[in-house]
Amino acid sequence: MLQTTWQKMWFVCVGLILVVRAVCAHAAGTSLIFELPDKEKTCFYHEFKGASVGKSFVFEYRVIRGGNNDIDAWVVSPNGKLLYKELRLSAGIFTFDSSRGDFRFCFGNEFSTFTHKVVSFDLRNEEVANLDVEAGVTVPTVKGASETSCDNIHTEMTTVVNYQREFRLKEALGRHLAERMNQNVSWWSIGQTVVILLTGLGQVFILKTFFTEKSSTVKVET
Repeated sequence: MLQTTWQKMWFVCVGLILVVRAVCAHAAGTSLIFELPDKEKTCFYHEFKGASVGKSFVFEYRVIRGGNNDIDAWVVSPNGKLLYKELRLSAGIFTFDSSRGDFRFCFGNEFSTFTHKVVSFDLRNEEVANLDVEAGVTVPTVKGASETSCDNIHTEMTTVVNYQREFRLKEALGRHLAERMNQNVSWWSIGQTVVILLTGLGQVFILKTFFTEKSSTVKVET
């Protein structure tokens, strides 16, 4: 009986967490993978409001593929102040305190002449907020055992989501590296095959000339 009760409470907690995360996704963070063409730049805007104002957020990006896996990145606050800027890096991380308004998160590939870049970036709260904060509950309440268990499950699930995101990025990087290596090996093998064939044909031709007698013609005068 006790086990059944805990199972029901666990399912209720998981359902509540999924609903809260779907409704309050802006408070938890944002993840995006996009392609940036050569000689271009793009910016993404995120508005901080409500419970997310004054919190510490983490901005992290990584180039998955393209050229030397480098890109320019910078962050601009709502008042136009440049908070972060790095040029031609493959990955970066920046922690900042949010304020009310639109923050700009920009990426530039203007230095590349013909290579597109695939970039993944993540914007998340540095500290995992409890369910009351994400739901917008401002009145303090005394939590019981079930609410505390739900908060613990929420924290663990957030950690799992972050690990899954990291593993997906590593898998994408590894897959791209393997495909690129496979392509290079294939072209190298084709080149080596062509060289071997040309060398064999050249040797046969040269060897054939050693055993070929040139016919001489004698002109008879009458």
